[in-house]
Amino acid sequence: MVAESSVSRLAILDLLRILLGSNHMNNENILIVEDEKIIALDLQRRLERFGYSVVGMASDGAEAIALARERSPDIILMDIMLAGPMDGIEAAKQIRALLGIPVIFLTAYTDEKTLERAKEVEPFGYILKPFKERELYTTIDIALYKNSIDKKLRKQERLFSAMLHSINDGIIATDTQMAVGFMNKVAEDITGWSEAAAKGRHAAAILAIQDPRIQRELLEATPPNVDEKPFFFNETIIKNAIGQTLLVDGSITRIHETENEADGFLITLRDITEIKRMSATIDYQASHDSLTGLCNREEFSFMLNEILASLRSSSSSHALLVIDIDRFKVINDTCGTMAGDELLRQVASHVQANISRKDISARIGGDEFAIILRDCDPEDSINVAKRLKAAVESRKFSWQSSVFPVTLSIGIVALSQQSEDTHAVLASADDACHLSKEEGGNRVNVFQAKDSKYQKRRGDMEWISKINKAIEENRFILYQQAIVPLSDSIELRPKAEILLRLVNEDGSISRPGDFIPAAERYHLMPLIDQWVIRNSIAAYKTLTDRGSELASRIISINLSGPSLLDESLVELILHEVRRSALKPSSFCFEITETAAIQNFAAATRFMKRLKDEGFTFALDDFGSGFSSFAYLKILPVDYLKIDGSFVQTIDESMVSYTMVDSINSIGHVMGIKTIAEFVKSPEIKQKLIEIGVDYAQGYHLAEPVPLL
Repeated sequence: MVAESSVSRLAILDLLRILLGSNHMNNENILIVEDEKIIALDLQRRLERFGYSVVGMASDGAEAIALARERSPDIILMDIMLAGPMDGIEAAKQIRALLGIPVIFLTAYTDEKTLERAKEVEPFGYILKPFKERELYTTIDIALYKNSIDKKLRKQERLFSAMLHSINDGIIATDTQMAVGFMNKVAEDITGWSEAAAKGRHAAAILAIQDPRIQRELLEATPPNVDEKPFFFNETIIKNAIGQTLLVDGSITRIHETENEADGFLITLRDITEIKRMSATIDYQASHDSLTGLCNREEFSFMLNEILASLRSSSSSHALLVIDIDRFKVINDTCGTMAGDELLRQVASHVQANISRKDISARIGGDEFAIILRDCDPEDSINVAKRLKAAVESRKFSWQSSVFPVTLSIGIVALSQQSEDTHAVLASADDACHLSKEEGGNRVNVFQAKDSKYQKRRGDMEWISKINKAIEENRFILYQQAIVPLSDSIELRPKAEILLRLVNEDGSISRPGDFIPAAERYHLMPLIDQWVIRNSIAAYKTLTDRGSELASRIISINLSGPSLLDESLVELILHEVRRSALKPSSFCFEITETAAIQNFAAATRFMKRLKDEGFTFALDDFGSGFSSFAYLKILPVDYLKIDGSFVQTIDESMVSYTMVDSINSIGHVMGIKTIAEFVKSPEIKQKLIEIGVDYAQGYHLAEPVPLL
């Protein structure tokens, strides 16, 4: 019967375990604190039979604390009435404070005072002596479960606390009456209140949020429109407890306890004061020139576009001015960039002083400014331009010990309903400004579309587009014109000058006189020179491989003045010649006298570098300048091409004959061979032979023909 009773009891206990959802099959550790040995052993037997592990037994409070530290049990069964100076309540209090281990009190009887003391420890249960197994196991299971839930809650609390205190937003939690219950550190910083000081106060007492839409304080009464979804406020100004005025974004959200009831409100705050300040700074920097404080080109173009759009439906008239500082480069190069910057600031100051508040001013380039004069007719715009020009001219620019006169070139274009797009009106004003500069500077030009000088300039602009496209599409053609020796001397190796043609999109061919002036004006000659060099060397390689008679000639290639300043061009020439395995002596570079003199130092370095490699040089249009002979002693040239204006009248004018004779004589004295251009008749050729000129070139001898 005893065995059957034991089996039945164990079966009942297993069933109880299942019904209670017990999880102590994980072999939880229990510490027993009981001063009566028999009771302690009985408890141990019962607990171990049910699957618990008893990690120790203590008979007094001090021993209980020591074992709890050492064994770290999952739960402690603590007798309230322990022998010795420390009872179970005091021991439980210390264990709870030090180790956080849950305690179940064991007691046979307890007075009210002792029970009140026991409550302060927050035990996880009470078990009355004598023990009933069902009560014992149930109480332990519930205590273990409650402790695990408490641990999870505490972990979540720590997680949520860390989250709330680490986010950049201020968080304020209130009850339904808007009394503050929680504030994180960011909210403290924004409001100027500490959480301790704010707790219990109405939210409106620590935070004034003005709703600009309804012109009232948001927190004075129940927040509006937060029943279903959060109420958001943006860029709202608040003044905090320490007198700071801040700009904040935020929201007010109702905390729902049940479906239809609220447990309070959650207020979030984000301080955007610094962000807005930085954003405003970035916006300003993105739209203004940092040196002068005027608008930059992008912002100016945007505002100009807006004004042009408004003119489509308006009869208003405005004016656009483009301004360039004359000889700015001289000051910048002579005194340095600091002086140049100061001059730009001074001119910007004059610009602002001579226009009204409604007008728009900008720095649109290195030393270029632009102004939009609103509601201004053409005559008034000219007066404004002249007043500005006079103001700048009246104050000379001083830098250290140097004083410079400063003048402006100004171009004006009227803005009306008929105006084209932003690009077109800026181009028109720019045309007018550049014409002022080309006419000597210190003047005002008003753009007139039908004026021939503007039409010519527009024609140049069209050529720029054609030239760029021709380079991209490889639509240039190389021609050559023979340069013929005028004697049978074996020292005179025949030559041929490379000439350029541009194939238009319709298949027609343009001569150099059509497009070279525009290319020179708009600085495209270096690109053209590079194309000619690459393709001339490649063509000469092809002629050499074919065994052509042209391959026995020296090929003359023209170089523009700007190319002489390009140090990388020397490397390009050397690379192309070496790659083609050709002799440098087969190539001669022609440089105009004007280009050589204007870029004298650069030209000299350029020529010496290539002459050291075996190339030769010809000075083109010689005699057209005034300092020809002085520079000739220094420039390392091999050929003089006598200016055609003298050659073509040599048979008619004794002055021309004498000039050609003089140039030829000086050239020969200096060991330089001479070439006469524009030989258009046998009479001219005969005169050149009489003088002793070495070479002749012109239509009488050979017309230009394709190189390949």
